[in-house]
Amino acid sequence: MAAILPPLEERTVLRVLQRGAREAPDRVAVLDETRSLTYREVYDEALRLGGGFRWLGVGRQEPVLLMLDNHVDHAMCWFGLGAVAAIEVPVNVALRAEQLAHVIRDSGAKVLVMEDHYLDRLDGLEDAVAGLTHLVVRGALPDRQFPPQVLGLDELAASEPSEPAESNPWDISGVLYTSGTTGRAKGVLVHEAQTYGRQWPTGPGSPEPGDVTLVVLPIFHVIGQCGGLYNSMIALATAVILPRFSASTFWDTCRKYGITCAPLVGVMGTYLMRQPRSPRDRDHSLQRIAVGTTFAEVEEFRERFGVEVYSTYGLTEAGGMIRGRAEPTGIGWIRPDVEARLVDEFDRDVAPGEPGELVLRPTEPWTFMAGYHNRPDATVEKWRNLWLHTGDVMRERPDGQLVFVDRRVDTIRRGGENISTFEVEHQISLHPDIAECAVVAVREEGAEPEVKAVVVPAPGKELDPVDLTIWMAERIPHYAVPRFLEFLAELPRTPSTQRVTKAELVARGWSSAWDRQAAGLAVTRDGVRELKPAPGSS
Repeated sequence: MAAILPPLEERTVLRVLQRGAREAPDRVAVLDETRSLTYREVYDEALRLGGGFRWLGVGRQEPVLLMLDNHVDHAMCWFGLGAVAAIEVPVNVALRAEQLAHVIRDSGAKVLVMEDHYLDRLDGLEDAVAGLTHLVVRGALPDRQFPPQVLGLDELAASEPSEPAESNPWDISGVLYTSGTTGRAKGVLVHEAQTYGRQWPTGPGSPEPGDVTLVVLPIFHVIGQCGGLYNSMIALATAVILPRFSASTFWDTCRKYGITCAPLVGVMGTYLMRQPRSPRDRDHSLQRIAVGTTFAEVEEFRERFGVEVYSTYGLTEAGGMIRGRAEPTGIGWIRPDVEARLVDEFDRDVAPGEPGELVLRPTEPWTFMAGYHNRPDATVEKWRNLWLHTGDVMRERPDGQLVFVDRRVDTIRRGGENISTFEVEHQISLHPDIAECAVVAVREEGAEPEVKAVVVPAPGKELDPVDLTIWMAERIPHYAVPRFLEFLAELPRTPSTQRVTKAELVARGWSSAWDRQAAGLAVTRDGVRELKPAPGSS
């Protein structure tokens, strides 16, 4: 059994920063490709940034938007907000257009901290940006005017330090926007105590004292922020924050920095297994990884690379609730500080071994979400019958380990991202030549799901799949742009309720669909590009 968590009062960002400065002041806490900070330096800079946020008028328990890449500056902005009991609102850097505008408006934040290379995302969002008082830019300041006052992040970091503001475990630490299934993305209100424990910092596979933790998953996501950065700080370990994951350079990175543990997602294990074998496959410092979902080749991964693998399951509203030694099917056991049941559609317990929706509740206060921001209706629905409903169907094996079966909610999990089919459908339906559409997941056995959009053109209109892909890439996060496009005269519907029968669209597969990859196109953060031909191809 893993060590228990400390008293609730110690589970705040400020207390973690203070403990690091007190117990390991000269140890390197965080580093990236350009700078590193000791635990003492982290605490001092957090107070200066906290003073800067106070100077901008950010008060206790007031939100600040952070649209930043992976680097020490991102970590320090979060710590600066935590030092003065303010609330961070991390923004997925892939968001564009209406989805970004929704997060800005719904959060109620007056301050946005943003990379200079994302400033063009604000074009056309004048109504949303008008509610901001300050735009803090990391990098070069823009040569054009914005409605809010513009200043540089370096100016904020040079502020007079603030006095630390003590937080309570029940205070809100962050508002994390998660993909909506029947509406716009919802902001999950996360307590300080929940943020501390959401990726089980004392659980198997988590960073330990003396570890060097690789953080390549985005800090704006739970696993990167809590499983990597925060858990490393809690363990008084060292977090190496790098821009992104690369299968081809992963092992060289581990050797360069002396990486001993890394939180990843399961598909990354698959990508590493697909790399050419090398005599140096076991020549590295990595000891263990914890993956957000297991992967089929996990046993071969252990044998080839000599690395232990743990799997974890979680959701934004609660955190990583299941952990265990990874295997191809089982995803682990429920944490000891959580109660769990598998239930049918009426919240009745299913028979042993039968599939049912996983519902959860904590054994300690302030360790699950406070609710959805501005959405009391959705909060009540999520907590139906006083159990938090995950929307995921599982079954329990005789040994108590859970096995993932399917998702009840209309969300596609791909590449570590939750893709809301509702949001993708909404954006596609805005195209003037489209009458309606439906988005589903299609997959080959053992492979990650792919996104397919089934489109009904408006009367008298014809659609070019390449042009439509380019149009979508300008409005939809790159990871959510459908790979497959199928054009139909109408969508299949149920006779009585006229609801779209998505199961039929899934069953159709993709044999009759246009395939972006087969057409030689890829969608990246920078837009649509042509794929490079494979070596030896004509």
